[in-house]
Amino acid sequence: MFRAVLTVAVVLLLAYWCSRLLAKQWVRGNGGANLQVIEQIQIGQNQRILLLKAGKTNYLIGVSQSSVQMLAEVEGEFQAAEPSKPEPLTQLPFRDVLDKYLASRQNKKEEDK
Repeated sequence: MFRAVLTVAVVLLLAYWCSRLLAKQWVRGNGGANLQVIEQIQIGQNQRILLLKAGKTNYLIGVSQSSVQMLAEVEGEFQAAEPSKPEPLTQLPFRDVLDKYLASRQNKKEEDK
């Protein structure tokens, strides 16, 4: 019984350590001294368009599950978008939310008549 608990604890510790190691590598992988992802947009389930800056040159790159393709070399200066900070959530009391919902349902029923 003790060996089973010890084995589970060791496996959990190794999983934690590996996840921390991978997280550090992924953070570093998004940009470097000479290559930076300025912006990206997902256009399909497994397809993205990336705006990359390599040195002083900008490239538009198409990425899919099976290939990576340079679409164009782009002129101009671009800045990486800063991550947006979420707006603070303002919570209404439950009674106010319920009253608004019931009023909207009542209005909808009156419009249907």
